[in-house]
Amino acid sequence: LECYWQELKLKVAEKGQDGKIGYWDFIGAGTYEETVQRAFLTAFLVTYGYATLEIDRLEETIAIVPYSSPRQEPLSMQSASVPIAVSAEDYQKWKEGKQP
Repeated sequence: LECYWQELKLKVAEKGQDGKIGYWDFIGAGTYEETVQRAFLTAFLVTYGYATLEIDRLEETIAIVPYSSPRQEPLSMQSASVPIAVSAEDYQKWKEGKQP
C-alpha cells in the first residue's frame, strides 16, 4: 500500500493539477482486470487515510487527492462509503479517450 501511495503522489506531481488527479487517470491500466485491481487498492488508500476523493456531482467527476503524510486516525471520524462502479463498459470508454 505504501508503494501504491508513492505511485499516486508521483503521478499527481507529473500529470495532476492542483494536487489531484482524475480517478480514471490513476486507476486506468492496460487491462480491465488490472484496472479493477487498481480501483481496489485505491479504496484502501482512501480508507486508511493516505488519500481522499473529491467528488463533483455537477460535473460528474471524481479526483484522488493524496495526503503528504497518512492521516493518523482515518477511521475515527464519521465518513461515508462511496461506491464507484468500474464496469467493463466504463473501462472501454476510458481506453477510447472518452471520460466514463
